[in-house]
Amino acid sequence: MKTPHTFFLAIFCLALLPAPALAAPQIFISDPAFQFGTIAEGDRLEHVFTFANRGDQTLSIERVRSTCGCTGTLLSSREILPGKSGEVRITFNSNGMRGPITKWVYIYSNDPATPKAALRIAGLVKPEIDIQPDRLQLTNMRPGEKRQADITLTNNGERTIFLSNLATMPASLSASLSQTRLAPGASARIRATLTLPAEKSRQNGYITLSTSSPRSPKLRISVFGVGRERTP
Repeated sequence: MKTPHTFFLAIFCLALLPAPALAAPQIFISDPAFQFGTIAEGDRLEHVFTFANRGDQTLSIERVRSTCGCTGTLLSSREILPGKSGEVRITFNSNGMRGPITKWVYIYSNDPATPKAALRIAGLVKPEIDIQPDRLQLTNMRPGEKRQADITLTNNGERTIFLSNLATMPASLSASLSQTRLAPGASARIRATLTLPAEKSRQNGYITLSTSSPRSPKLRISVFGVGRERTP
């Protein structure tokens, strides 16, 4: 005959047993990041990510979204059975980009734990025309002060590049170009001259010029003039 003590002991032991897991899909990506190294500006690259369903219910892919300059395409079925795999292809267009780049693609699914899975590609885009500095900031200027600074353009490519149509905006900013022909490896200098209007504490502008490079046909360089902090 079972005693009350035995009964309650059995109930206690049952309570310690793990509750059965609810059936659900589970997206798994073994390698969610791809480092593409260094590429030339304007190059396109593709990479295929593989993901798997480690759950015990069908994984439904709702949509694939990407950040600017990158597209994500689902190559497999939208319905991934338990134990099966799917693929997403990422296409990256580096046109107009330079320097360190990171792009993201997101997979939205019915996985309750990870409804938004992230894929990342990263690397360095080497421009055909390197700009140093890529933006010019002149600080601690006095009202009415005129100041000059240089920007260096370097041809990183393998063909001669011609520069033309140098222009500035607004009228308080002007610029001159040391040469219009850039052989491979050669550099040219833009000398920028900015006047801080007497009535302003800052003046923003930009320099533009055209190039014969199909990868960088138009260059735009921002220029910022910042006045001295006024004391009361």
